[in-house]
Amino acid sequence: MKYVEMVTEGRVRTITLVLLLIFMSIGWYLNSSFWYKAVIFVVSIAFILHGVNYYLTTRNKATGIMIIAASFGFGLYNLLSIFF
Repeated sequence: MKYVEMVTEGRVRTITLVLLLIFMSIGWYLNSSFWYKAVIFVVSIAFILHGVNYYLTTRNKATGIMIIAASFGFGLYNLLSIFF
């Protein structure tokens, strides 16, 4: 099976929204800022997956690379902000 058939934009969006709902519910219930930071990290991973999907499915590879690089920077910044 090809990547394009397995990972579609709709599946990435659905999985991301379910994870966001779960993590935000846990964060709200426990009143913990850690879970809210985890939500931001899930969003950054979703951005990376959207960038990879865009890179593999479109002909404009430069835009896909820029989306991946910007999303990786956003994720790295948020990961560092969790621990420091």
